[in-house]
Amino acid sequence: MAYEIVKQLKLQNNNSMLLQLENMVNNTDKKRGKLHEVFEPSFDCKEMRSEKFVYQKLDYLHQNPCRYKIILAAKPENYFHSSAAQYAGSNNIAYAITIYTDLQDIDLTNNNEK
Repeated sequence: MAYEIVKQLKLQNNNSMLLQLENMVNNTDKKRGKLHEVFEPSFDCKEMRSEKFVYQKLDYLHQNPCRYKIILAAKPENYFHSSAAQYAGSNNIAYAITIYTDLQDIDLTNNNEK
C-alpha cells in the first residue's frame, strides 16, 4: 500500500508531501535505502491465549518469505532463517529454536479462542 501511495503522490507531482515522507525516514532506514516513511511505526501486543492463535501467528511468520513482491523461498521450510523446518519435523535446520510447546509456563491446550 505504501508503494502505491508514493506512486500516486509522484504522479500528482505532490513534492511537498513526498518531502515530508522522506524527512520522516530514520537514519538507520535511510542507510538501507528506504526513501519514504508512509505509516507511523506501531506495535500491537496480543496475549497468546489459545493454541489456535499461536499457530495462526506462526503460520503468518512462516509464510512471509514465500509471498509478496520478493519471494525468498518456495516453501516456508526452505527459508534459511525460518523456524518452519523445525516445526515441520525436519532435521535439516540452520539453527535450533525452542518450539513453543516446549515452554512449560503456559498451558494453551484447554483455552478457548475468544
